[in-house]
Amino acid sequence: MSPRIVIQGELVDRYEVQRLLQQAHPEAVIETVGSPWELVDRARSGEFAVALVLKGPIARHHERVQAVTALRANGFAGRVLYAGSFLTEKQDALQAGAHYAFDPDAQRAEEIVWTALYRPRVAVDHAFLRYLFVGEWLELVEYVDSLPEPAPDVLLTSTSKHAVPEFYGALAEYARTHLDTRCVLVEDEATDDVRVEALASGVQPYMVLREEGLLALARLVGNLAQECWLARFSA
Repeated sequence: MSPRIVIQGELVDRYEVQRLLQQAHPEAVIETVGSPWELVDRARSGEFAVALVLKGPIARHHERVQAVTALRANGFAGRVLYAGSFLTEKQDALQAGAHYAFDPDAQRAEEIVWTALYRPRVAVDHAFLRYLFVGEWLELVEYVDSLPEPAPDVLLTSTSKHAVPEFYGALAEYARTHLDTRCVLVEDEATDDVRVEALASGVQPYMVLREEGLLALARLVGNLAQECWLARFSA
């Protein structure tokens, strides 16, 4: 499916980013608008993966930041990017809900947009726990007995799905071998033998579901996935 991108900015600037994106990625569907509030309206009416707010007159900074706030308040499901030269501009945008803010003189806008399309791969072995992440900016991967290859960005393992204590030695080795994978071990149901081996694996974070709850787990995995996503901008 072709990614859909909407860009807001001054006429020359937005057309130049559109041209460069279309040149490098002809499969992309790109629309541009002039004002921040056009961006909000357009994003609401189309299924866009990325909304980019380009640098503009400093006098209209507050209006651009308000558009970011409106995008997030209206449940925009994609990534919101904000370009600004000054640190305060970027801080304001991040506080308003932008997923990433950057200086367009230091990072090329068309490259940032394409990088932002990446969805972190999150592998989850328990069907119920996978439902926590439906609709999030993720690529959900299912696994059962064998640990997934290629390794995902985040691996979520629940003790109820792995009742053989020897599994946790393999999990520990997997975590040591795949250092870029964030491994989360969840104790939901476990015998004493499984609990001992799971703890002995040293895999961290280790969450006891009945104590910490589903919301804490969803927040943890979401934060780890966001870290993986952000890391791609400095790779």
